[in-house]
Amino acid sequence: MRIASFILTAAAIGALAGCGSSTPSQPNPSPTPIVSPTPTPTATPTGIVLPPGMVCDPTPPPLYGFKVGVHDYDPVSGRTILDSKPLVPNVNDYCSRTHQGSGKFCATRLEGDPQATACDYLMTGIAPSTGRWGPTWTFNGKPCGTVATDETFTSCANHQHNQFMAIGKVSGHFEACASPEVPVSPGQGRCGAYNLK
Repeated sequence: MRIASFILTAAAIGALAGCGSSTPSQPNPSPTPIVSPTPTPTATPTGIVLPPGMVCDPTPPPLYGFKVGVHDYDPVSGRTILDSKPLVPNVNDYCSRTHQGSGKFCATRLEGDPQATACDYLMTGIAPSTGRWGPTWTFNGKPCGTVATDETFTSCANHQHNQFMAIGKVSGHFEACASPEVPVSPGQGRCGAYNLK
């Protein structure tokens, strides 16, 4: 009888000790999700703000001009696709620092360089006629038509996918020009030209 009484008393004390713990049970808090910050636009020494996440370092010297030429020709439709490439002077050994030799001028970056698009954007700005990054195109001194989505234009239109290109249908004087915000090297212009024959 004493043994049974002792066992019951011990069990009751154990139960009370478990119920009267001084630290109340807390639910496990769920971890706070980590939010990646949205990339902010990159300000550059030229004053042009690149789209978020784009980088051009080292920054090219002020614009030397544009190289404009024929990218492709379709004899069936008579359409000539013109292409433009911004060029910069070899200031502070920029061309060799971007692996382009030691000439008087060079491209902003080599083709295929991961920063090539961003650096080209810095040297062209945004074309007001289309709101896209790239040069403004003119034909015989007049703005090229809007983006070419059909065959209705008669002389010149902006390329449907790439503002660095234009489409010409007739012979004449084509120019690709950087926006006014782009700095230009002393004695140089902000345009490049091609006479389509």
